[in-house]
Amino acid sequence: MTSNSDPNKKLPNDIPAVTTSNNLESEQSATSDKKDAVSNSEFIPYSTEAVKSKPKWIWLLPLLLLTLLMGLFAGRMWGEKQPKGSDANSERSVSPQMSTATGVTEVEKEVTSKPVLTVETVTPSQSSVANDLTADGTISPETTSTVNGKVNGVAIDRVLVREGDPVKKGQVLAVFDTDAMKQQLIQAQAELAEAESSYDLAKRDAERVLPLLKINAISRQEADRYVATANQAAASVAASRARLNNQNLNMQNANVTAPVSGVISKKTANVGSVPGPEPLFTIIEEGKLEWQAQVDPNKVGQINVGTPVEVSLPNNQSVMGKVSRISPTAENGSRQITIFASLARNPNARAGMYQRGTFKLGNDAKMTIPVSAVVTQDGYDYVMQVKAVKDANRNTIYRVSQVKVKLGERQGDRVVLLEPLSGAGNIVRQGGSFLSDGDIVRIAETTPKPVA
Repeated sequence: MTSNSDPNKKLPNDIPAVTTSNNLESEQSATSDKKDAVSNSEFIPYSTEAVKSKPKWIWLLPLLLLTLLMGLFAGRMWGEKQPKGSDANSERSVSPQMSTATGVTEVEKEVTSKPVLTVETVTPSQSSVANDLTADGTISPETTSTVNGKVNGVAIDRVLVREGDPVKKGQVLAVFDTDAMKQQLIQAQAELAEAESSYDLAKRDAERVLPLLKINAISRQEADRYVATANQAAASVAASRARLNNQNLNMQNANVTAPVSGVISKKTANVGSVPGPEPLFTIIEEGKLEWQAQVDPNKVGQINVGTPVEVSLPNNQSVMGKVSRISPTAENGSRQITIFASLARNPNARAGMYQRGTFKLGNDAKMTIPVSAVVTQDGYDYVMQVKAVKDANRNTIYRVSQVKVKLGERQGDRVVLLEPLSGAGNIVRQGGSFLSDGDIVRIAETTPKPVA
């Protein structure tokens, strides 16, 4: 019996199969047959072995081609959905043009030379600028008068004015209680009458005694006593008359009157109170006010007596005045010089107000620029200066440069330029905050206004 097992087949654990001698002979015979077949196959142009040796991956080529086409289609669709801002980058990435020697492609040149904004330019111009000096100060009365009560020990019966009321010279401001004063006046009159009666009696007695002295009817000592009594009676009359005059004067002073014309700025008089040493009223003479400002000593030399002053008031109002006097000494603490300026009458000006004022020192010609041209960044002021330059194709383009400037006081919609700009001085009128240093802009064409 012959075995059907493969002679090359190995048993598990690589144990070679055991064959018999018959099997060995069969294997040798089969081997020789195979050699003959192989030798004969070299002369056969096409055989079954040739068909079997064809690569098995050829059938994958259509699938790879289909995958490649789908990838190209997806890439095209993705590129169409990109935002417009990425056009320049996509053009750079797919552009077949090679980079130039400087590393910038033609597409990049076109993008970087494109204007980012259309602007209007202006140049600094000379303007008449007010050379003013500002300071803070207090509005105070220019001159004040105090009104005291001239009656002692008598209560006030009526008060006829209030704070802020205008008054005229001689106007009655308050009235004391005259009932008690009238009683005091009657008493003074009675005392005077009694003193006068005593004086008359003592005088007549002295007149009768003095002739007796000549005939030695009385002694000198007794005569002197009659004379002294008459003199004391005369002194009592004088004292009583003085008290009566004082009571009459109190009656006259019962009406408290204004010594000057002006405005009542302070009132302490109240009905029923007995006045003390403090004033009953304080009057601003003629209602005149002045502005007292503290000024740096280095700037006082610009101010003279008569210099106009404008002092601000609430509700966007102001009052005019002029310097009336300048303090000859500086304040001990602040070392500032006090400037006094008389103010015109204004119902909105009140004593005690702390207001800012401006000394009008005339006008000067200074370089100014529009406030809209100033760009403030990080605490500094800049302007966007526009300069004409040539690009690679020798075409004129306008490039922006950020220039730091030093500014002075503002005058309306313009501001003083303390230091001149270098170059032509053309700057962007407005919209400079939308530009960056190095941007290219387009200059707007301005149509000249028709002459009226």
